[in-house]
Amino acid sequence: MKIEILDKITEMAYSKASVLKPDDISVISIYGEESMLRFSNNSVTVIDTLKEIAVFLYMAKEEKKVVGATSAVNESDLDKFVNRLFSSMKFTEKSKDYVPLPKAKFMHTTSYYDSRIEKLGENISDYGNAAINAALKGGAERVSGVLTANTEAYKIKTSGGTETSDKITSISINVRAFSNTNSSGHGLSCAASLPKFDAVGAGSTAGRFAKESKKISHWEEGEYDLIMGPTVAADILEMVGYSSSAFRVDTGTSFLKDSLGKNIAIEDFTLEDHGTVEGGLAGRSFDDEGVPTQKTCIIDQGILKTYIHNSSTAKEYNTKTTGNAGIIAPHPWNLVVGSGKTDLDTMIEECKKAVYVTNNWYTRYQNYVTGEYSTLPRDATFLIENGSIKYAINGTRISDSIPRQLLNIKAIGKERKWIEWWEVETPILTPALMIDKVKITKAQL
Repeated sequence: MKIEILDKITEMAYSKASVLKPDDISVISIYGEESMLRFSNNSVTVIDTLKEIAVFLYMAKEEKKVVGATSAVNESDLDKFVNRLFSSMKFTEKSKDYVPLPKAKFMHTTSYYDSRIEKLGENISDYGNAAINAALKGGAERVSGVLTANTEAYKIKTSGGTETSDKITSISINVRAFSNTNSSGHGLSCAASLPKFDAVGAGSTAGRFAKESKKISHWEEGEYDLIMGPTVAADILEMVGYSSSAFRVDTGTSFLKDSLGKNIAIEDFTLEDHGTVEGGLAGRSFDDEGVPTQKTCIIDQGILKTYIHNSSTAKEYNTKTTGNAGIIAPHPWNLVVGSGKTDLDTMIEECKKAVYVTNNWYTRYQNYVTGEYSTLPRDATFLIENGSIKYAINGTRISDSIPRQLLNIKAIGKERKWIEWWEVETPILTPALMIDKVKITKAQL
């Protein structure tokens, strides 16, 4: 979709809101296009293209705030949407955390966009077939999965003076491979540009894990050193990013409350958030308040340096916004974990008694304040004894707390991978991690 159409829609919504004379207006128009391919039993089954457009509108008047969204973008429907949203303010109370939108003009920067992804269309079948063939070559008998290529365009206009646009692309594939004994492996590749995308590598990894996990044997419940592959580490560390939101801290759903300036992880651990970053699969150059996004170091050498903020939470904490608005709640864009000094083979060699998990799902939090969670390893999971993989195991459940794990990281991998899929919504560049003494029990399914 041409950005000129977003210009028209944004201007239309902004003009209709301006007539009502609110104190603040922020209009963000979004166009998304997704080319999607599904495959199962070694064959492509579905190829489709989905397109959607939406308008997000924020207005404030006399310290009352309303936020709404609509996908009906013709002039008549927009007019009804704007008026109804404004009228709803009479039912709201004044906001204690109200702050006017920033009055600064935006200096445009460009996010990472690859026109080759936008133009793929049905040609994504080439990548799907390449992944299937690689998985079969790697040792699989059956292969299933999904591949998506996404393009998103954004336009913002605010009463604070920001008016700019941005465009991003991403492509990802998830492959599940199965052996003739029904052992399984998972492979993943996601990228912001086509040259960085590795469908063959994802398929090969899935096939190899399916083959290597054929031999499944006995294991005992207890404490083990835990090696998390990047896919698993991303699932857990995503919650660290969410918990760094000042909104979550204030609402009592963060284990990082009262932790600013404190040592919350080992010295070698660093976590940053980037609005735009090379390879980043999400984010954009501006946030919902029209503030430029930026690099924010959340954890530096194990110390919690900052929460992430919008203007309202920044005022409360007597600091500056970090460019992470959400009008209501600040949120991370692209999380980046610092690389370590150890490769995966060395991690395994250094373990006397450990479990290596390549994939997981159904992560559930028993207590957000303490960070206690449990998750189920999925696909290839291996028992390690005396420095080598002994065999695959199944039926496991991991139970722990994130604060304990951050302080008990034994090794951080050198190699990092971008991870984003249905278990990990915020893209994360992360290595593998090894955690000391994690409780692993039998899963009750």
